[in-house]
Amino acid sequence: MTEQISIPFSWDDLCDTIHYVEWKVEEVDDAGEELEHPNIRNVLKKLEYIKARMRWAEAEELESDPEFVKLIKGKIPEKESRDWQM
Repeated sequence: MTEQISIPFSWDDLCDTIHYVEWKVEEVDDAGEELEHPNIRNVLKKLEYIKARMRWAEAEELESDPEFVKLIKGKIPEKESRDWQM
C-alpha cells in the first residue's frame, strides 16, 4: 500500500498541476506513446475530484464526507471500518 501524504497546495498550485498533467498526458496520447507511469491517469482523476469538491464545499465539510476520506486520505471511515472487522 502506498503511504498517503498531505501537500499544502494553493488553489492556483492545484489548477496549474492539473493543467500540466492533462497537457502531458494528451501529448503522450497524441504521439501514440505509452505513459512511463500509467497510474498518472488515476492521479489526475483524483486531483480533478479534489478540485471539483473544493469548488462547492469547505475543507471541514469535505473531511466529513466518507467518499472524500476514502479517496484522498486513504482511510476507511469508522462506520465502514467496523463493517470490515472480523
